[in-house]
Amino acid sequence: MHNHFITSLRHIRKNSLYSAINMAGLATAIVVMLFAIMYWKDERSFDRFHTNNPHLYRITTTLIENPGAERTTVGGTGQVQGPAFKAGIPGINDYVRILGGDIYGTITSAKKNLTVQTLFADKNFFNVFSFKILNGNPYTALDDISSAVITRSTAIKIFNNTDVVGRQLVMDADPSYEKLGKPVRVSAVVEDPPFHSSLQFDVVFTLDYFQLSFVDENWLNAYLGTFIVLNPNAKQNDIVTSMNRIFNEKAKEQLNKSKTNFGLDPKISYGLQPLTDIHLQPLTRTTGNAENGVINGSNPVYSYMFAGIAFFIMLMASINFINISIAGTLKRAKETGIRKISGGSSRSIITQFLLEAALLCLISFLVALLSANILLPLFNTLSGKQISLSNIIDVGLILNTISFFVLIVLFTGLYPAFVLAKFKPSEVLYNKQRLSGKNYLGRSLVVIQYSLAICLLIGTIVYYSQMKFVQTKDLGYNPHQIIRTAVGGDRDYKQVMSYLKNEFAKEPSIKTASFGNDGYPENMEYEQKKLKAVYRNIDENFLTALEIPLMTGRNLSSHNNTDIQTGALVNEAFVKAFNIQQPVGKTVTVYRYDDTVQRVIHGVVKDFHFNSLREPIQPVLMHVRETPDGGIWIKFDKSQQQRALQAVQNIYRKVMPSAVYQYQFLDELNAAQYFQEQRWQKIIFIATLLSLIVCVLGLYGLAHLSTTRRVKEIGIRKVLGASVQQIVKLVATDFIKLIIIAFIIAAPIAWLIMHQWLLGFAYRIHIGPLIFIAAAIVSIAVALIAVGFQSVKSALNNPVESLRNE
Repeated sequence: MHNHFITSLRHIRKNSLYSAINMAGLATAIVVMLFAIMYWKDERSFDRFHTNNPHLYRITTTLIENPGAERTTVGGTGQVQGPAFKAGIPGINDYVRILGGDIYGTITSAKKNLTVQTLFADKNFFNVFSFKILNGNPYTALDDISSAVITRSTAIKIFNNTDVVGRQLVMDADPSYEKLGKPVRVSAVVEDPPFHSSLQFDVVFTLDYFQLSFVDENWLNAYLGTFIVLNPNAKQNDIVTSMNRIFNEKAKEQLNKSKTNFGLDPKISYGLQPLTDIHLQPLTRTTGNAENGVINGSNPVYSYMFAGIAFFIMLMASINFINISIAGTLKRAKETGIRKISGGSSRSIITQFLLEAALLCLISFLVALLSANILLPLFNTLSGKQISLSNIIDVGLILNTISFFVLIVLFTGLYPAFVLAKFKPSEVLYNKQRLSGKNYLGRSLVVIQYSLAICLLIGTIVYYSQMKFVQTKDLGYNPHQIIRTAVGGDRDYKQVMSYLKNEFAKEPSIKTASFGNDGYPENMEYEQKKLKAVYRNIDENFLTALEIPLMTGRNLSSHNNTDIQTGALVNEAFVKAFNIQQPVGKTVTVYRYDDTVQRVIHGVVKDFHFNSLREPIQPVLMHVRETPDGGIWIKFDKSQQQRALQAVQNIYRKVMPSAVYQYQFLDELNAAQYFQEQRWQKIIFIATLLSLIVCVLGLYGLAHLSTTRRVKEIGIRKVLGASVQQIVKLVATDFIKLIIIAFIIAAPIAWLIMHQWLLGFAYRIHIGPLIFIAAAIVSIAVALIAVGFQSVKSALNNPVESLRNE
């Protein structure tokens, strides 16, 4: 073994070019694989720190609104399910209801105003979940309706320290706070929820506090999260059956009323979801956060996609290793022959070459580990993670890494070692040894390697094109030079809105301002046809501010009592969905809560995208109110942007001095809907770049070996008059043929994969021939760069040098 080791080191040093190519490719692939493993492990580590109750589940609600309608499952219930299920099912030891995630409020204390993420929960919240209490008693922290538990960072921001139990908090314009009638006091301080928690918050109030302003007895609602602790001996199927039985008993009257009054026949059933499954199956109603307390939701497809990319790049690097090893076998044929004549067995020769492969892999692994540690902050930025090596390294990971290392050594070293071990000494020493056939295996490996790279390349081009499309598509309105803000809390809206409207109108840098909301899905009916449509509150400036064209009819006015009572605008999708002929003047029935509203269509607007392009444009019915909701869209003069922003802030703070002023540009809000896709666009681009680099390294190594083995042939051709161009063509043609075959294989596979991905967008690009032409040009250009450089170098060599020695 000592001799094998020394010989391996000598060979690696002597063949430094090929060794460097193999190590660079392997190290690159191992870095990507390590990051994929880290990402996979991190995605599946969420919510595992909750050790208080191992049998903790979330109740899920599945709804089919009418027979034949779409089946929807959400991670929420109403307020009544938790207590009713606990009382009626012995297998449920405890429950806790949580409302939050997308709820924010303003705390005023110590002359500071702070916007905080609020959570409302039952009193046993800190008994059920394992959040670390720094100050206070976790068992009694939420016993009092006026209690508030704040996080460490919130305590420092407000009070500059964490020893704040007993201090008072003032909630700005909070309806429950106004009805409480006494101060809210800090009862405990907890450590900030860890990154790997699906429940995130700054302040926790009791659910009793929330119910001061909103009590809901409706069994058909599903908006807050209800978590239950099961008895260890309870069977999940029995619990689910009991929950559905209790629902059918308790909700019977409400179901009948829904069918009688609104013509709806909902089918509702319940299920259980383990706490540790929530991160990868958040079950929110929309792509954003819901109010069931859960945020940081993800999709398992990203883990699989990253693992697939890492596997592809690792396969490419391994193919490089095998191809270069096989191509270099003839250079080592005499060494093998002498070993056999000297008494070396095939087993000994295989051991020798496996040890060389192991040394190269070991060096690559060490380089990869160092590189991964250096690049980890960049990877965290790209992936949105907070991964640290110290947190993910465990016995299982170490054993998997060792197994992975052994697998790579066997995969990359075993076949070349067997090829060399089969050489016959008599043929080798008399220069009669040749690789059998036309090296179909080596050629096939090159085709497979480049097919994977081309698949990634086409995927990257399609991905980039789709993201460019969603960023530049006409949305049906102009989102530029518009800021979005809101009036939150329980205020005198009429007075506040009136003041804001008047002050905005006086400011020359502000073109117009519109007030309203983003709308809610409601059931509507026209001529016995019932559908869901978005019911949206606007004012007369909405169309002007967003530059939405009015196709027919007239606009609404919040100063016209008839418009307020019965008027409506609809979009083209609404007219199409209800199949309304001559829509102006037609009456639509809107079902809201326990009431119905009759709305007369006064105008039709052009369709506009108010959601992401993943979803088709929904039917919308817009109406005006004397006092609109608190959303504000402000159109400003582009040349006076800074003045407009400052003016809006001054006006806002003057009328609401205790509120925290926040705003966003509307075009940036639209872009944020594709934040996850934009993040993965960067990751896929880098992966494609790395795969092409690995391919270039492999092709360069193979071209170098090819020209080295054909050095006399090239010299003879030059002596006989062959030009540099002819020799370059001779060497490069074989490789270009393989690239063309790889492209023919990769193109349909890439089309199928990316077509499936595009189906997730209601509005998408067409994968046309230009995409494949671009991919083909890039693929061939990269191959020519890799092969051409070595070909030209060989073609320019002096033939005398290559022919003078036999």
